[in-house]
Order: sequence, then structure tokens, then C-alpha cells
Amino acid sequence: MTEEKIEKYIVEAVDLTHDGLAVTRLDDGYTVFVEDLLKGETAEIEVIKRRKNFGFGKVITRINRSPYRQAPKCKHFYDCGGCQLMHMDYDVQIAFKRYRIELMLKKIGVEDVEVEDITSMVNPYYYRNKVDIKFTNGENGIKAGYYKSKSHDLVDIEECYIMPKKSFQLLILLKNLLNQYDIKAYDDKTKTGLIKSAVFRESSKHKEIILLLNLADSKLPNETQFVKRLAEQQNELVGLGIAKTDKDDFYLNKPIRLVYGKRFINDMILDIKYRIGFKSFFQVNPVQTERLYTLAIDYANLKKKDKVIDAYCGIGTIALSIANKVYKVFGIEKLRSAVYDAKRNAKMNNIRNAFFEVGDTEEVIQKWKKYAFDALFVDPPRKGCKKKFLQTIVNMKIPKIVYISCNPATLGRDLEYLINNGYKIRKAAPVDMFPQTSHVESIVLLTLNTI
Repeated sequence: MTEEKIEKYIVEAVDLTHDGLAVTRLDDGYTVFVEDLLKGETAEIEVIKRRKNFGFGKVITRINRSPYRQAPKCKHFYDCGGCQLMHMDYDVQIAFKRYRIELMLKKIGVEDVEVEDITSMVNPYYYRNKVDIKFTNGENGIKAGYYKSKSHDLVDIEECYIMPKKSFQLLILLKNLLNQYDIKAYDDKTKTGLIKSAVFRESSKHKEIILLLNLADSKLPNETQFVKRLAEQQNELVGLGIAKTDKDDFYLNKPIRLVYGKRFINDMILDIKYRIGFKSFFQVNPVQTERLYTLAIDYANLKKKDKVIDAYCGIGTIALSIANKVYKVFGIEKLRSAVYDAKRNAKMNNIRNAFFEVGDTEEVIQKWKKYAFDALFVDPPRKGCKKKFLQTIVNMKIPKIVYISCNPATLGRDLEYLINNGYKIRKAAPVDMFPQTSHVESIVLLTLNTI
């Protein structure tokens, strides 16, 4: 049997993809995407996978080094894959994200709108108020961390620069106690073990953490003693729940048994108080969320007589933030638990002009299509808006749309539809909600051409 020939080439990175891979081209024009190569750098690479129109490569030797390259703070950077841009100077990270929004607009033929400066962070670390940790068994006890990119291989983390310090401290304590009590991670192949994952939620405004353990069974061994030790050694822990789950990402559909403290933490955005439970949807970067909403509200230029729709409203954070600026605001959200949270938070803040309805956004809005609205906030999931929803808002001729997106690809698709159906983009700005990662949030203001 002959050994497969290793393909090696010297290439230059001419651009970056949306997820931070270098774009390189071989002499025959074939495109190869390469990890850990910055724009302008040259390297000898090995092509590790070939497809018809493009391939993937890895760096063997870096020939020249970009002045914008920096040593990643985290020791797990090259294994974990969660922070795709930590090897870039932060100023370059945010410039890259702004460029992505500029490129998206250019692709849909919008060249008369200048993308505003990105809203960056002063300290772009330790910002995630919610972290989902996985577990597996190792030779020296239980391992806890994140899966490597595009795999189920676990990285046993000893540090994390996007997880808050107190939550990480609690993770280390939890891991040590699991080992002391000889509690094993669940193994899907052998159907043995107990713990599948743990979800940490930390308040940015208060010293509070709630912890949800997702287990293969309904109870921990020596549960009372285990929980007592955890709570005594971490003062910030105010609540602990347990869910028995079929799969570790199905806890949203499962009942949660409270075994310690309370079911929620308290937090605040733009002077609105929130109770955030184990299952609540809440923006993961509260510092940047305040700046994102401030900019979105500024774009909308709301008036006291305005009637507004908040589509994909979650627990009502946008709706409640604008309630004191408008006549009425109507939120739509398909998750019943999120609507329950939104109504509860409205009551807690004595807000009486915010109304929330459960259902698919494209279906609920059909009930309102005969009414006149002054503005629409849209903050959909990564897959963007369904065409039926876009068709309805076009027919409703809502004068102003503020579109908040975490995915430039689906944002561009939806904007193109709106532009082709009577709307014009007036402003656009990126917000760095997820520093060290390739994800970028953006805000776009559209108005009817008749305005």
C-alpha cells in the first residue's frame, strides 16, 4: 500500500471568512480555508481536506507574522475553538466585524449607507452571564468544559476568559465535589454515569448565581450533603435546580426540581428589573445589551403616541425598555415560558402598556395586520425571519423597522426582500456582543420610501 501524498503549499491569506478562517488560493486558483492565519500572513500549509470547489488546510510553518497577531490569553484557545478571534488584537477583531456588515450591505447592492463605528467593549473578557458546561470521564476523575469545534471531544478547561470569574470558581468547586463523591459523567454509549451538563447563570448587577444540573437520573447521591457543601463554599450561589433529561440540551422541556435556594437571579437592563430563571432567555452580555438597546431606541426615534411591535420578544427586554416612551407596545414570542417571564417582569416594573402574546411570530402578526403601527423591532434567531412574516409587515406598511441581527447572512437576505418591497436602509451599526468570537450583532434602521 502506498502512502497518501501530503499536499504542501506556500500561500498568502487574502481575506477572512465569516468565522475567522483565512482565505488562501493555490496557484491554480483553488481556494483553501486555513485556521490560525491572519490576513496578510504567508505560511506553508498542508491541505487536509479537499472538496470540489474549496478545501481546508492547516499551518505547518508561518513565514511572516502579522503585526496584529497577539498571543491568546487562554491556554485552551487552539483546542477549544469557542473563541475564534483571540489571536487577533482586539482593535482588529472589531474592524473585522464592521467589515462583515459592510460586505453584507455591498452584496445586496447597498452602497449609499456608511456603516457606523462598532460599539466595542472596554474589557472584552468575562462577559457571558450564561454558560453551558459539559462533562465526561477522564483517567484522573471527571472532566468539565466545552466541546471542540464541530466535534464531541471535550476540552477539560482550567481557565476561561469569557466566563465570569465567580461562575468559573463555582465550576471548579462543583468539579471537585463530583470527584470527591465519585459521581461520574453520563456516557451515552454505555448508558452509565449521572451528570450530563451544568448551566451557570450569573447576575451582572448583583452577586448572584443559579446553577442547573442536568442528570440522567432525578437525584444526586448524598444530595443533601453535596448541595450543603456547594452552597457553604460559594456564597454567590443562591439557587440550585436539578432536571432529569433524555439529552443534555433538552432541559428546556423538562421540569426542574429546586433543591436549594430560589429559582431565579435578579438583574437589570436600562433601569428595568428582571427575574431570570433557569429557563429564561436573556442576552448573554448585559453590558453590551444596554448599549445595543440604547442605540436601537435612538434609531427608532419613538414618540409618546406610537404603537410598536416587538417581534421575537423573548422575555420582553426591548418592549419593557421602550414602554415608557410609547403609547403601547405588543410583544410576540413562541416560547410560553418566555411570555410568562415577560408578563411577570412587566408587572414587577409596574408597566401597564406592554402586552405579550404566545405564538409563532408570522402567525400572531396576522391578527394585527389591519391595524396601524408606527414602528417594529425585529430580533429573530440566527435563521432570520420567515418569508410569511416579511410579506405581512410589507403589506402593513409599518413606517419604521429596527432590525437587530446576530447573523449577517440571514440579515442580508431579509434586508434584500424589504428593500425590494418598498423599504430603504437609513442606518446600520455593528455591536460587539461576543468579543473573542467571530459572531457579530448589528442594528439596521429601515423606513418606507414614502417617508
